[in-house]
Amino acid sequence: MPTFSRSYGPASAATVNAAEKRLGVKLPADYKRFLRTTNGGCPEPQEFVVPDRGPALAAILYGVRGERTHADLEYEQEQATLWEPLPPGFLAVGHDPGGNTFLLATLGADAGRVYFWDRNGLWVREDRRNTFPVAASFTAFVGSLRASPPDAEPGSV
Repeated sequence: MPTFSRSYGPASAATVNAAEKRLGVKLPADYKRFLRTTNGGCPEPQEFVVPDRGPALAAILYGVRGERTHADLEYEQEQATLWEPLPPGFLAVGHDPGGNTFLLATLGADAGRVYFWDRNGLWVREDRRNTFPVAASFTAFVGSLRASPPDAEPGSV
């Protein structure tokens, strides 16, 4: 299990519920638990695998705060929609060192799944989509974080 530096510290259930209401989404139970216990931060280890693409890094996972600032869940959701709108029901929950975003699905059959959104366009599928499923749940995503092999360059493909 990764450790997190630069965490905001545990958030109360009331704080998490208020953020959920302001965001207009139903947060998965495991993500709410993460916010109530860890509440964001920089994971160590930080490497994970994007299926059919290769290794990538998780620079930071967002938390909830009383102010809108870098790595605050609500602030980052606003920032994620500045350039192009997110599909309904998707929440920006973190990013890699290059600014690519981790999305959490909150609606329908995909609710709870975590996706890697390659905003830089380096990994684009034949159907021109640049979003890739990386985990069935937020807990599975965090659990998949691993140390980079010593002979590999982190984040290389």
